[in-house]
This record gives sequence, structure tokens and C-alpha cells, in this order.
Amino acid sequence: MSTRSSRTAFTLVELLVVIAIIGVLIALLLPAVQQAREAARRMSCSNNLKQVGLGLHNYHDTYGVFPAGSLPTFVSGLTAILPYLEQGNTYEIYDFNLSYSDPYNQDVVKQTIDIYLCPSMNLPREVPDGPCDETGGPSSYLLSEGTGSYMNPSDGLFGLEWPAYGYNNKPMAFRDITDGTSHTFAAGEATYDMEDYLWPSSCSDKAGESKWGTARWCVGYPSISLGTTEKEFDVHTSANKGGYQSMHPGGAMFLYTDGSVHFKASTIDRDTYNYLATRAGGEVIDEN
Repeated sequence: MSTRSSRTAFTLVELLVVIAIIGVLIALLLPAVQQAREAARRMSCSNNLKQVGLGLHNYHDTYGVFPAGSLPTFVSGLTAILPYLEQGNTYEIYDFNLSYSDPYNQDVVKQTIDIYLCPSMNLPREVPDGPCDETGGPSSYLLSEGTGSYMNPSDGLFGLEWPAYGYNNKPMAFRDITDGTSHTFAAGEATYDMEDYLWPSSCSDKAGESKWGTARWCVGYPSISLGTTEKEFDVHTSANKGGYQSMHPGGAMFLYTDGSVHFKASTIDRDTYNYLATRAGGEVIDEN
């Protein structure tokens, strides 16, 4: 009399086939998951910039002008709009009569403010770095200085004018944006992704090590809270410090002066890129 044995386990070959199928499925799903996460981060970044735009508009409603790119104590326009970003407590304890680097103000501005950080931007180091005398919490956004630096004529919404002997940084208003608010940058993205940007010799403990970036929301200086299209777009090297760049694939987010936010591809025409940075250049812009 014969008996029939029952199978209660996979063979080794079958197990390997199942593992291989699961591996293929994970390989197919992972890019989709990563894309979905990046889409969510990009949306969050866009919302951050829209809040910055609302803050700038509310500041203008209150004072009749936008904040200057750098106030007389060299604090930034991003500091000036804190009350309109639900950061009134930080604003109230900041002393505008003192330099941003005063020990009292350093304690105020070292905090990280979420609305000034793109969730796609990686911070490879602590910001600020106290031992290297760095002041201010990190930022992913730079107000638009225009097409040049403070050494050149100002043509941006937050362009600087620092004569050799004096300070003449005039705040702008809507009436000064003759190119149209829907064709003028107010701000764009920055990163801590410049591996060749190094600490100087003045920071003896880290001299020659990667500093990665320098964007900080409180300091009203070029490359720190102010950006320019003078530098190449979305090129992550120290030579382009102060230029716009992001951790989003293929380009960066920009806040326009009308409060809208648009993603600009890194392949944008160079002339168009510069035209969007001017507030009164009179250029004809075709963004298609």
C-alpha cells in the first residue's frame, strides 16, 4: 500500500525565485517612492517661499516699501519680515541698534527657522559654527540682489549700494518695479552643497575643511542672505557662492515679486535669467 507525502516547505530554488521577485519589485517601487517624496519636499519649499512673499507684501503694506537688502546694522531683510512669519517673539528681542554680530544678537539669531529651510536641502554641518565665529541660523533662500554684486550699480529688488565711504541702501517699493512684479525675482534658493567651499585660515581648527555653504537668514551681506544672477545658476561650486542653486533635481524655486513661486530649470536661457533679476531693465521676457 503506497502513501502520498505532503509538501510543507519551499525548495531552495523556489525561495531564491521569490526573493528575486521581491527584489525586482523593490527596485521598481523605490524610484517612485523617491519621486513622491521629492515632489512633497518641492511643494513644501514652494509653500515656504510663498510665505516669505506674503511677509514681504505685509511689510510693504505697513511701511510703504520693501525692507532693504541690508539694514544699517547689516542685518538682513529676512530678519525685518519675521513678525509677518509668526516669528514676532524673535523679532521683538532682536536689538536693531546693535550689530548682528553683537553677542546679544548672536544668541537671538542662532536659531533655526523652519520656514527659511527647504526640506530638500541637506545640512552637512552645524550652523552656526560658534568656534569659527559664525553668526546666524541657516537659510535656503537668498533675496534678489539683481544681476551684479554690491560693487556694481543696483538693479535688483534688494540690490545693495555700499559706497567706499558711507552707506546708501535705499529700500524699494512696488512703484520701482517697472518691469512688472510677475517678471521680477524677489528671492531664490541656496544650498550647503559646495564641497570645495572651505573654511579660511582664520578658523584655525577647521582651516581647509569643507564649509559647504554660508547662507544665513540674519546677515545682510551678499552670498549670505542676498543672491545674484551674476553667478552661474545651479552650479554647486564655491565660485558660484551667492548664485542660486538647489537640491531639487534640474533647477531651483524662485519667488517672484507678485508673490507667486515658479520652478526654473537649470537650462534657462542666460539672458532671460538675468532679465528676471532686474526690476527696471525694460527687457522683453519670454519664459516659454
